[in-house]
Amino acid sequence: MADSWPAWLLLGALLALGSVRAARINALNAIRQHEDLAGAAAQREIIAARIQALRARPGDYSEAALDDLVPHLPGWGSVDDFNLFAGYVTVDEDAGRALFYVLAEAVDEPPAAAAGAGGATKPLVLWLNGGPGCSSLGGGFMTELGPFYPQPGGRTLAANPHAWNAFASVLWLESPAFVGFSYSNSSADAIVGDARTAADSRQFLLGFLERFPRFRDTPFYIAGESYAGHYVPNLAAAIVDGNKAAAAASGGRINLQGFLVGNPWTDAAIDNLGAVDYWWSHALVSDQTAAGIRANCNFTRIGPLDPHPAHANAVTRDELCDDFCNKAFGELGNINIYEIYADLCTEPAGLRRQVEALSWALGGGPDQQEEEVDVAGGGRRGLAGAAALSASAAAAAAAVRSSSNRNTATERPHRGKQHAAAAKAQSYRAARRQWQQQQQEEAAAGAASAAEAEGLLGASGDGADPGYDPCVDDEAETYLNLPEVQAALHANQTVKLPWRWTDCTRSIVYSREDLLASMLPTYQRLLTAGVRMLVFSGDVDGIVPVVGTRRWVASLRLKEKSPWRPWTAGGQVGGYVVEYAQGLTFATVRGAGHMVPYVQPARAAKLARSFLEGKPL
Repeated sequence: MADSWPAWLLLGALLALGSVRAARINALNAIRQHEDLAGAAAQREIIAARIQALRARPGDYSEAALDDLVPHLPGWGSVDDFNLFAGYVTVDEDAGRALFYVLAEAVDEPPAAAAGAGGATKPLVLWLNGGPGCSSLGGGFMTELGPFYPQPGGRTLAANPHAWNAFASVLWLESPAFVGFSYSNSSADAIVGDARTAADSRQFLLGFLERFPRFRDTPFYIAGESYAGHYVPNLAAAIVDGNKAAAAASGGRINLQGFLVGNPWTDAAIDNLGAVDYWWSHALVSDQTAAGIRANCNFTRIGPLDPHPAHANAVTRDELCDDFCNKAFGELGNINIYEIYADLCTEPAGLRRQVEALSWALGGGPDQQEEEVDVAGGGRRGLAGAAALSASAAAAAAAVRSSSNRNTATERPHRGKQHAAAAKAQSYRAARRQWQQQQQEEAAAGAASAAEAEGLLGASGDGADPGYDPCVDDEAETYLNLPEVQAALHANQTVKLPWRWTDCTRSIVYSREDLLASMLPTYQRLLTAGVRMLVFSGDVDGIVPVVGTRRWVASLRLKEKSPWRPWTAGGQVGGYVVEYAQGLTFATVRGAGHMVPYVQPARAAKLARSFLEGKPL
């Protein structure tokens, strides 16, 4: 029996057993290492063959385009179902100004020769996020209409089942310079306005078409949201003017067909008053406060996004306007002004702030914003403050984070179809709540208080919209700052940027005159030029609400082609739509906030696809 063995014999047996186990482990590790090396070699061969196939199509792709190919993404694996490209296009050689882009070609897009039309068969869409100063990469590409969504922890990606590259090739541009990965060698370029932003974007497109000649004759559309209400029509006008000059000089032409823009900042006076009326009609502010703002504020030159000083004895209309706006901010409370029925991200603090970016610009820069305090304390607070997280929840979340490691997820590369199946099996929100539960358990194990753990679990909110998670932007920031991700995207490589990638930057000083300028004359010009337009509005956005948008659309005095009616998606009313004879369509998206493609991705995709294909909703 074993208990009668000599001690030396038992020790020898155990050592022998350990040696056998160690040998087996070493053998397994060797096999795995060999498999990894073999897999890497096979992957290199696949990528080389793919590049060679694209190189055989010089009428479609230049050598510069091939340099921009992204065949593999960390946290995802091989990009197989479509071609993904990323890189820089220089728009001003003298200033060293270069803009960063990502292109996701349409799924199942045949080569130009197979298409028989000398180019891509599906349209090309340029997406621009607003701010000004917010990235189309972190917003549009990573969290709204791109092919991927970041997962909890910011290390892995999952498929977006409603990605727009199912029906179009989509191009995301970080503009102007100093936004995201875009840069300039001239610090003077940080002072910018609508004219140069539009001119640079047009110059980018001309350079892009040289790099990707397959898109020269492709129907081209511009899209965006928020302050893209200025970016989009201004760029469209620059293209229309540029095409006229190109026709006279036999120069570069862009095949612009139209644009679509969501919850667009368009006319300061109309949009600001519309916001106040929306707040009142949705019971967010009192009767007296709404009436006081309407009676005293001149929204042509100032607006709710301005910081407003407090006055001990307000007398003038401007002073009364300040005080009533401050009352409004206090009455609004800490709500998600982007989507009034969704909760705020309180763990960690939400990092994409298109509202704050506009507030910084209107308020004269970050210094004034940093001075703001809660109105209840006798100070002032901008509208961005109304969307801020509560201090108690933030403190609890910070305490929990300090006791646990957020980035414990490991990279699990998979193919696109496998990810698509996983995305259907588990929603982003479900994945995040599972991750939050894990973090809570780790915090509890680390002797965190019950209050701290509770602050974490409620981080993304338990509000009325189960499909909306306000923390997704933080995952995007984590992901895009990974060195291996930046290397895969060819970002921040040759030129090392002295800043961390953020969704919205305070590094630019944007023209206040442009911010307050009305875009309605530009709309009139473009309608005369025959540019098709889709203006859409999420109907629970509290920052550029549907009320103001309906009013400025009505002010164009267009003739109705098809009257107001509901449109459906998935057997439900997706919103309401009215079409005008001059080529403009206005549509609402039911249950969507400021970032329509994120909050209501299926409805947004149907809306965009119908417009691009010229089909009625």
